[in-house]
Amino acid sequence: MTKLVVSWIRQRDIHILTVGRYTYTTDQRYEVIHSQGSKDWILKIKYAQVRDSGNYECQVSTKPVRSYTVHLHVFAPLAEIIGAPDMHVDKGSTINLTCVIAHSPEPPAYIFWYHNGKVVNYESPRGGVTVTIERGNTSRSSLMIQEAKPPDTGNYTCAPSNTAPAFIHVHVLNGETPAAMQTNRGVAIAASPLGHALLTCLLMGVHLVFLVENLLLPGTFRGGGDRT
Repeated sequence: MTKLVVSWIRQRDIHILTVGRYTYTTDQRYEVIHSQGSKDWILKIKYAQVRDSGNYECQVSTKPVRSYTVHLHVFAPLAEIIGAPDMHVDKGSTINLTCVIAHSPEPPAYIFWYHNGKVVNYESPRGGVTVTIERGNTSRSSLMIQEAKPPDTGNYTCAPSNTAPAFIHVHVLNGETPAAMQTNRGVAIAASPLGHALLTCLLMGVHLVFLVENLLLPGTFRGGGDRT
């Protein structure tokens, strides 16, 4: 009986990643895992990044060759302040800012708030400043400032430990109207994902089955492709 050989190919650049247990790429994050006698062939991508998203093909050296394609989508952690890039509040009202951190493999260890580049002091003589944090698959941090005053106007930054910060400009109105004010719009958000992606090619006799196991990054795999 001819020994079957399994290969992993990245379809975007027609790049052969592995053949059998050998790796044919200079990217050391790729590794093939296969135990003697096992029908599982696992392509491990260490420290998965957004650029790793795309179609991956598992080929088996039957005659004719059998193949299966799966789409890997890696999400980057993302911080966003609801209502950004600008918020207008009346003098004496409450400023309520909510920062949402999504697509993170684990909740942030901390979330700092800044006002015009300085850490918000929750125990300042001003008073009326509170922060609440909810951690989970999607984490939230809310900054509440009561009885808003003109000095509270400015840029506010939400800075989680595990992704790039998010920004919002708050305008405390003292009889003005938002339409009469100039605003600077724009926010840049970037992040570096963590974790590994494992793609498993399972051989069952002459049949080829694709499995996904132990993805440490929030993301979606959508199997879909032509068997040949």
